[in-house]
Amino acid sequence: MPLRLALLWLPLLALSAPPELADWQKQYDSWYWKAPATRLENLRWSDNGEYLVFSERGSATSWKRVVCATGETGPAFDPTAVAKAFAALSPAKPASGKPSYTRVVPLDDGRLRLENDAAAWILEPDGRLTGTKPGKAPEAAAASRRQSIGRENLLSATRLGERSPDGRWRVTLKEGNVLLAEEARPETARALTQDGQPLDGWVGPVSWAPDGKHFALWRESVAPVRQYTVVDSLKGTKKDIPYDKPGDDKTERRPWVFAVTGEAPSTPNRELLPLTMNTDRLDWTADGRRLRSQFVKRGFTGHGIVEFSVESRRWRPLLVEEDPKFVFTYASRYRHDLDENRTLWTSERSGFNQLYLVDLTTGRTLNPVTSGPGIMKQVVEVDAKSGELLYLGIGRAADENPYQQHLYRTDLKGRPPLDLTPGDAHHTVEFSPGRRYFIDTASRVDLAPRITLRRATDGHPLATLLTGSLDKLKAAGWQEPIRFRTKDRDGKFDIWGVVNRPYPFDPKKKYPVLEHIYAGPQDSFVPRSFSFWNNNHREPTFNGFYVVQIDGRGTWNRGKEFHQEAWRNLRDAGFPDRIRWLTEFAKHEPAMDLSRVGIFGGSAGGQNTVHALLRHGDFYRAGAADCGCYDNRVDKLWWNEQWMGYPIGPWYAANACASEADRLRGRLFLTVGESDSNVDVKCTYDLRDALLAAGKKDLFELQVVPGAGHGAGERPDLRAKRLRFFIDQLRPPVGG
Repeated sequence: MPLRLALLWLPLLALSAPPELADWQKQYDSWYWKAPATRLENLRWSDNGEYLVFSERGSATSWKRVVCATGETGPAFDPTAVAKAFAALSPAKPASGKPSYTRVVPLDDGRLRLENDAAAWILEPDGRLTGTKPGKAPEAAAASRRQSIGRENLLSATRLGERSPDGRWRVTLKEGNVLLAEEARPETARALTQDGQPLDGWVGPVSWAPDGKHFALWRESVAPVRQYTVVDSLKGTKKDIPYDKPGDDKTERRPWVFAVTGEAPSTPNRELLPLTMNTDRLDWTADGRRLRSQFVKRGFTGHGIVEFSVESRRWRPLLVEEDPKFVFTYASRYRHDLDENRTLWTSERSGFNQLYLVDLTTGRTLNPVTSGPGIMKQVVEVDAKSGELLYLGIGRAADENPYQQHLYRTDLKGRPPLDLTPGDAHHTVEFSPGRRYFIDTASRVDLAPRITLRRATDGHPLATLLTGSLDKLKAAGWQEPIRFRTKDRDGKFDIWGVVNRPYPFDPKKKYPVLEHIYAGPQDSFVPRSFSFWNNNHREPTFNGFYVVQIDGRGTWNRGKEFHQEAWRNLRDAGFPDRIRWLTEFAKHEPAMDLSRVGIFGGSAGGQNTVHALLRHGDFYRAGAADCGCYDNRVDKLWWNEQWMGYPIGPWYAANACASEADRLRGRLFLTVGESDSNVDVKCTYDLRDALLAAGKKDLFELQVVPGAGHGAGERPDLRAKRLRFFIDQLRPPVGG
């Protein structure tokens, strides 16, 4: 009954906005124009990359133009003169205070195109406007915290199609089997296989060697995919979506090689190519003598390349990255073929992800291209002709936060890298067309952005495009986050995090603490760059809370040993490190009251939150968990098998929150979107049932949000309710 009442009443409650929302908006608005800009507005490069234009923040008429080669920066044009030029084009039209253009685009010759979606004008050197066609409107950049490790370059001489490259043969696939016939004589068709079936047989595309003597296919064993029903009671709908879970059978494809001369087809044995999560690529070399195929092991204990030799008729492992615990394949696998015999390959063999030059004929490493300290995060550009490459790295700059990113230049021989973005900050970069120049935006949570145009060859600063200041923000009462580090549970690794003080802050008072947690092993999550506002960090501070965020062991970006704390051990979530971090910080912060600590998070952070209360209830007194993956057997396959492995073992049950439901001591506020298609809502319902069975009904509350998806707990009304929950449980001082 209580659950049903929550479903019925929530839409009615949502009609009246909680008063906290107005307070938050008021504070946000009061700080917005006092905060420094974090990016250049309306930035456009010329096609040749030699000019750039951007607008002044909040202005429709004030634009700057930069000559990249010299760094010369000045007004792009005189807005008054341009307004007169537009008036001269239509003298009978009443003057308008709003410009006719919304975009300014530099041209390769230095002139400017002023345009809107329907019309455009070129601003000539003498100030005249001549009509032209508008260019394509810029696309909004997709927001993404985690970048790809780089654009791969995989060479292949494979010829696709049923017909052989020399025109002599034709392959036909029929009911899972393979037939081969001479192209000119279809009656010569013969079966090369006989045991194939529609759901366990050979599938294309037919991948021919260039000489037409061999071809490759996949043998695909199809497994049915589990369906998950997403319910939306507001729309009155139910929809089944594919949703495989840890331990489920998966469709598997394995490479096979066939010869037109009739030799027995060949596939790698299970010792060489064990059960796979996925396979891809059937790449022949130009001489038709070798076929290469990529794989990822089921359970994510490795990935690599297997190779078939036509001469020996044998398969071999060519390149393999493996670990008995796990390899973070989806974020660390990278291959860039320089030519048919050499490739760039990433590996954590040193304990840190680095880039290596490898001989593809032997699989032997020729030399490291990048090396420690630190981690190679992303290959930005490879110039095979010059032998140079650009990459983003972290943890290399001495005495800096190891999560801060810099851009480096090195060569294929592995010379010491040149830091193109010096300075103790997190650096993001945007390149000009042609990559001769780039914009370096450098900031920290406590350092306003500084935006610099740099030369890509050596990082030489050409122009300072923006220098931010925190003075106005601080004068308005804004307090910068405090960066802090201390040692982990074993005294080995530095643990980094940030603290946001209550607002307003009185050092004579005692304030409770909220930890915002997300300890998913796929990344690190403490903010690195400047933002004057973060909902989860700022909003609770207005009601008398410290808010902290910490990256403990088990998260990514600090090397293999740090990362693999999560192996079969998601319940750990770095809590021994977090508790030590908070304890050490509080020694220097008398106003922080560690007898009143709460914790909140969503998705994996929801799971972390519940584990905090179950396993460390003597430290964390209250928690709010949203849409958590509380049982890794119930959540999606790919994310959970990456850390927990395959097949399912007893460690899965040991990590399930329900297994320790009887240990709940603090108060728990659970939320979940009824229509979550990311984490199966059964995770939440099973936890509810376990808590009820353990006699904990008075210690938790569950709110199901009708029609809402993943992350429903971050809706403004539910953030406000979460805050009221923590106020009730942890009692911050009235008035801040």
